[in-house]
Amino acid sequence: MATPCFFAGPPPHRALPSRALAPAPGQSRAPSRAPCHAPVVAASAAVAVATAGRGRRRGVTRRVGMIVYIPTEVDGDSCSPPWKNDVIDGISEEVLEGLEAQGGLADAVINMGQRKVRGCSKGAKQVATLGPASCEEEMLERLFLCGVDTFRLNFSHGDHEEKTELIRKIRALEAKYRHPIAILADMQGPKQRCGKFADPDGVELKKGQKFRFDLKPDLGDETRVQLPHPEILNALKPQSKLLLDDGNIQMEILQQGYLEANKSMAMQTSNQDGNPFVDCKVTVAGRLKANKGVNTPDVILPMSPITEKDKEDIEFACKAQVDWIAMSFVQTADDMGELRRRVNGHGFNEIKLLAKIEKPSAVDDLENILEESDGVMVARGDLGVEMPAEEVPFVQKRIIRAANEQGKPVIVATQMLESMIKNPTPTRAECSDIANAILDGCDCVMLSGESAVGEYPTKAVTIQRRVIEATQANQVSMPPVPETLKLKDDGKDDGTDEVLKAAASLAKACKACTIVVFTATGRTAQLLAQKRPGMPILAVCKCLEVARRVSLLHGVYGTSDRGAQDLATRVEKEGSYKVRFSEAVDIACGGRTAALVPEWTAEHHPHRPSDGRQAG
Repeated sequence: MATPCFFAGPPPHRALPSRALAPAPGQSRAPSRAPCHAPVVAASAAVAVATAGRGRRRGVTRRVGMIVYIPTEVDGDSCSPPWKNDVIDGISEEVLEGLEAQGGLADAVINMGQRKVRGCSKGAKQVATLGPASCEEEMLERLFLCGVDTFRLNFSHGDHEEKTELIRKIRALEAKYRHPIAILADMQGPKQRCGKFADPDGVELKKGQKFRFDLKPDLGDETRVQLPHPEILNALKPQSKLLLDDGNIQMEILQQGYLEANKSMAMQTSNQDGNPFVDCKVTVAGRLKANKGVNTPDVILPMSPITEKDKEDIEFACKAQVDWIAMSFVQTADDMGELRRRVNGHGFNEIKLLAKIEKPSAVDDLENILEESDGVMVARGDLGVEMPAEEVPFVQKRIIRAANEQGKPVIVATQMLESMIKNPTPTRAECSDIANAILDGCDCVMLSGESAVGEYPTKAVTIQRRVIEATQANQVSMPPVPETLKLKDDGKDDGTDEVLKAAASLAKACKACTIVVFTATGRTAQLLAQKRPGMPILAVCKCLEVARRVSLLHGVYGTSDRGAQDLATRVEKEGSYKVRFSEAVDIACGGRTAALVPEWTAEHHPHRPSDGRQAG
């Protein structure tokens, strides 16, 4: 059985130059085919490892034999101390037996010494939303072992005290397995809702009926109801559309006006003094109940997506040191610029920002939004309300393609396994949906209600993971990614993209198990991930915060334990070309990261030797 190796290199007969293989003082030369979960001096393989991108220290790309070095990133985060425990806690037999009893739900479990640990080799990552069904420590651990890479905290529900406790549990789980886990804080955004009705059951609206929305706080009836959002009433124009209750009820604006001394007056200009209102005609009938959502698909509202509640939640998320913050109902790139200024204003410049694309105006401004963001989410729930459902699959492809072109991670979300909220098995269409999102080139797939309030959260995560694995196994080729990424031009071309392209090509040509990359900011790992090299990327990070954030990247698994941080510090001080590659492999394969790639058999990896020899 072949042993997993954490480097990319040419065929075994090509050796590293003796300078790179020279043992450190007091050490003897290790055998050339040592197992990768033991100390390794990779004598039988040269490496295609890029050690980093843009930073304060710049210089000419160095090439030592087959080893390719580029200047090391040195302007990353201030680092948290590494995990206190130096030994990985293996999966307890009790937890493992519980998962096995439910049908073998756990991700590939491999033996590391005397411990069983989660093996991580899938490309597309998994995001799971936490809620009442998944907030206990035991369930969190099971979800992680089933494949979750990032936990989403939905700030539309719950309070800060609840979120604080969830974050504590996630960080404790992370430390237990010494496996970086990202936390995504999802802001509620400006969700507009209508007022209440005198009848608790609401009112039945008929097609062709006229109906009014105004600011009066009186309880609604069959003719009117409050819409406590003057910015909407002022922005709507005749023939604009209003969608209510997730699009189940639809209206067309007939006229815009304002109330003066209880008299209806025609609106002469927007933002006119008085109490605005809009008169509508019902085009799709239905029962309208209190506090139902209101969508405006063809109007850009003159308002910030950051509400007063969001401002408090953003400050809390920053101080809680989450890894990603997602903004809901983004309309234009200016909205993301406002979010970044607010996060930076709290002193947390390194937190990554994700734009949720769920409005037609955001699709129209997609390129600019991507430039202002660190990633995007295809939020198909509201997106499918604000535009015809038949257009959503093609908008999804467009968003994924655009994100790939800019080298930004993209999450596909909403209703991926909706039926599993109540049922223990998915529909075949849901499995196809997950597979097609991966074939399109997404970095992550997300569960919402399935893991937050569903009856089968671990099974949902497992089904999603199995579809990911099956998709990878059956792909004829990886998703098409542009030869040259559309990177934001900052006038500093250090050749990083070309070096990483060469590294990915070399790794593919020699059928390497894994690419090892050093990164201080995560940028190098991000650029390499978008090359879709077809094997896991091991990101050895100077900072634990960076190792967490790369958890959203396709095929990237980060580590930042004590050994990784010490070695990264040496690379920064001495220069990448002075630090032996063998040390990097030793650190990468001897620590927690030995759990990243399960042992490969000839069946799983046909290019690896099947005659009992260990892989080079």
